[in-house]
Amino acid sequence: MIARVLAALAAAVLLQMAPTRADAQPLKKLNLSYTATSPYQAVVIIAQQAGLFKKYGLDVTLIFMAGGSLGISAMMSGEVPITQADGSASVGASAAGVDVVIFGSFLNTFPYSLVSLPEIKTVEQLKGTKIAISRFGSATDLSVKMALAKVGLNPDNVTLLQVGAQTARAAALQSKNVQATIITPPFTLTARKLGYNTLIDMAQLNIPYQLTALVGSRAYLKTHRDIILSLMRASSEAIHFYKTQKEASVKILSKYLQTTDREALEETYREVSLKAVPDKPYPTLAGVQTILDELSAKNPKLKSAKPEDYVDMSFVKELDDEKFFDRLYKR
Repeated sequence: MIARVLAALAAAVLLQMAPTRADAQPLKKLNLSYTATSPYQAVVIIAQQAGLFKKYGLDVTLIFMAGGSLGISAMMSGEVPITQADGSASVGASAAGVDVVIFGSFLNTFPYSLVSLPEIKTVEQLKGTKIAISRFGSATDLSVKMALAKVGLNPDNVTLLQVGAQTARAAALQSKNVQATIITPPFTLTARKLGYNTLIDMAQLNIPYQLTALVGSRAYLKTHRDIILSLMRASSEAIHFYKTQKEASVKILSKYLQTTDREALEETYREVSLKAVPDKPYPTLAGVQTILDELSAKNPKLKSAKPEDYVDMSFVKELDDEKFFDRLYKR
């Protein structure tokens, strides 16, 4: 009898010591930088706050770096192996010979709104006016030109002014130093309350553009495929969480964006999570082509470049092939 009890106790101890769960395995460390405090870069924040990185075996340290170029530079120096940045920074660096490739995407179009002073009610009335953008060569610059052209106004008929961040652009509009500017949620709500007109909702135009992207070196992706697959599983589930867990997501956004304005958070959630972020984080070849077309104006060699050379679809495709998204969304 005693022998049986001792044997049972020994078996119980061994069972407790056995690594039977995935979360009992040591977490793999990963430094990941993000380059803007924006709802369009919130997926990795949600993955962190919702415990999804740990769920898939990762101990992720998120590091803020102001701007895509800084994120790419940190990656090149070895400080961080993966960065979340705008696609143009990655494509531009790759075109310059840097070992960097896009392997995931959280935004495949321009999410901006072009708003104007109350007296300007139509796009046609923008002729001869000044429009504030962040900086020349930026996504805001390109988006205004492409959006105006798509709705029938020659971009040469307006003057684009390099003003800076969204707060500075909003101030320029309020002081009437410009007649229109480009903004994102939740400033879209503020603009409507101030009586400004939304002339173009660019998300509805669906212009292909690789905006928010996950990028890394091909060398790192090749030698750490398991980490990248775990990162993509966690990020993909974070997208699902973002779209389906509204209250929890809004709470995370409130802390991340440092606002308790419920109406503004609702606007952000609706316009970003539900409308802009794709279910499957595939990079967009058409969006990379848009970037190449713009860069080729200064670098003619890029006219013959293929967007496939700047992306690695294999990680998202592997998840797709194993029906990860079907299980996630219960299709």
